[in-house]
Amino acid sequence: MDDEYVSSLPAERASPRLPLGLSWPRLRASARVREAALYGGAAVSYVAIGVFVTEFALSWVVGFSWLMLWVWGLPALVRRLRR
Repeated sequence: MDDEYVSSLPAERASPRLPLGLSWPRLRASARVREAALYGGAAVSYVAIGVFVTEFALSWVVGFSWLMLWVWGLPALVRRLRR
């Protein structure tokens, strides 16, 4: 299971080293983990904003829009910025 996270590059071409010989971990999140993180981020932020702005939490239109912004808009924005 750990083999899928290990880089196949030789040691001399690996990512730059941190002090004391430590290196940055190369982890990849699966699609399920990324999707769950997006839904979780949408839920946590919606509840947090709803605590301070009650009208925000009581509107289903705003709730649906907030969910679409997180689950569809945020990944689209990241893809666009990476190009």
